[in-house]
Amino acid sequence: MDVVTLGIVCTDVMVRPIEAFPEKGKLSYIPQLELHLGGLAGVTATVLSQLGAKSAFIGCTGNDGFGDYMMGVMASHGVDVSRVRRTSEYGSSATVVLVANDGERTFLHHMGANRLVTEQDVDLDFVSRARVLHWGGPSVNPELDGEPIGRVLEKARARGVVTSMDTCFDGQGKWFQLIKHALPHLDIVMSSLDEARHYTGKNEPEEIAEFYRSFGVETVLVKLGAEGVFAKNSTEQHRLPAYKVKVVDTTGAGDAACGGFLYGYVQGWRLLDCARLANAVGALTVQQMGGAEAVRSLEQVKAFMENAQ
Repeated sequence: MDVVTLGIVCTDVMVRPIEAFPEKGKLSYIPQLELHLGGLAGVTATVLSQLGAKSAFIGCTGNDGFGDYMMGVMASHGVDVSRVRRTSEYGSSATVVLVANDGERTFLHHMGANRLVTEQDVDLDFVSRARVLHWGGPSVNPELDGEPIGRVLEKARARGVVTSMDTCFDGQGKWFQLIKHALPHLDIVMSSLDEARHYTGKNEPEEIAEFYRSFGVETVLVKLGAEGVFAKNSTEQHRLPAYKVKVVDTTGAGDAACGGFLYGYVQGWRLLDCARLANAVGALTVQQMGGAEAVRSLEQVKAFMENAQ
């Protein structure tokens, strides 16, 4: 395998466009309602597979319709889901995503079975067959946050596996406490600018990258949304502007971008080319609903890069 992702997967119930709520007890009609695969780790694994990498996902879903849907989508895209635990203790995780006309989103998230993922779910013999273990992400798998994920990443590294993390918004406001035990055992950190400001206390992408790298992290990707991406390692740094595209929905674009970056990484590409692919994957993703379906192949992404502004 190329990459094993660990962490959150959910079903996104997406409605668009939403600019205002109806009065309490009243009904409003919406023109668009769709079901999509969501979640940092699930989307990243799916995009990796679509690009041509061999990916697997480790996590937990409920024994319910949403769980069946998520397992089916990932498997249909070639993701190895053999290490997913199914449970009746909780229902599957799901998010109601309210998408505005400009593509910005508001989330109502049910953590569900994701709350049950623990370090015991991580089969290290299975992980050691991969080149990269990618964790996505903090705050949404509470049993992994803190010391447990630190132990998982340390053990994976000891087996020669590269370790990676994509941060998630922390609705509880703990931020740095969730990742401090992980940072000394990470090779790659990917983070949106807004989240990174909370996790690091720094404001600019360069400062954020240096904060993460001060713990021994080699490579940092800061996702800048409408401003593109910033990437830095020990020998180079690059800031790439975003592609000019019509934004329909930004849900999952950052997770998909992580898939693009990791694809380039496992191919041995230089940092600039990894960042370019991540940037293009994100741009493709925002042009339609959902985070995992816009990317269909590496050839499609390359064609977009050649023809887009």
